[in-house]
Amino acid sequence: MKGAIYCIADAHLGSDSELVEKRKIKNLIAFLDKVKEEKADLIIAGDLFDFYFEYNSVIPRKYFDILAKLKEVRKAGVNIWFVAGNHDYWVGSFFENDIGIRIYTKSMKFRFFKKRIFIAHGDGLGRFDLGHLLLQLLLRQPLNIFLFSLLHPNLAYALGRWVSKMSRQKSSSKKFTLKDHPLQRFARNMWERGYDAVIVGHIHYPYIEKKNGKVFAIIGDWIDNFSYIHITVNGISLNYFESNTEDREY
Repeated sequence: MKGAIYCIADAHLGSDSELVEKRKIKNLIAFLDKVKEEKADLIIAGDLFDFYFEYNSVIPRKYFDILAKLKEVRKAGVNIWFVAGNHDYWVGSFFENDIGIRIYTKSMKFRFFKKRIFIAHGDGLGRFDLGHLLLQLLLRQPLNIFLFSLLHPNLAYALGRWVSKMSRQKSSSKKFTLKDHPLQRFARNMWERGYDAVIVGHIHYPYIEKKNGKVFAIIGDWIDNFSYIHITVNGISLNYFESNTEDREY
């Protein structure tokens, strides 16, 4: 890894109106140019896409601009890691072989300037939810993935986007509070196990907590907040990006 790492999550590309999608893509492309110009590294912590399923010979048209930009910055020397989310778990060999992005299906653990860092998308961490566990087993079984791949891509993506929309509506209807949240409890447990930083996405709530040299950070999203985590030798910070403006740091 280089001297700086950027972490983003939860753009949910393909989930919004054409106007909102254009803004998301514009900002993402400008952000990727920033990473490339700084010769930094990039971690995408899941749900870059609202739904993504990889076929052997088909790529989704709506995502072409971002996929092409990722390929460009990768060819420029930017290392990119992708920690799969619950909406785009089905990334695979196209990402690794054609774009050059390293895929992690659960979490990413590494050392950076003598700090032990844990990064995951965040869904299901810190709690036991039988319904969530059973759904994961259903959607991630190799046989079920193969059977889904037999669907025509137009039908598969229409079905996938519909299920993703239902999932978002269910989540947004819940009253959110960070106090004693399962992810917060999970992070403190990981601190006790020797990790210096725990970074997650999933809940679209930008947040950073620093305590006794330990860090817990929630990346936020690229729908409303355009937030990201920046990791350097000087520490870990939460920032907000808008193209053609100065970034804000916290």
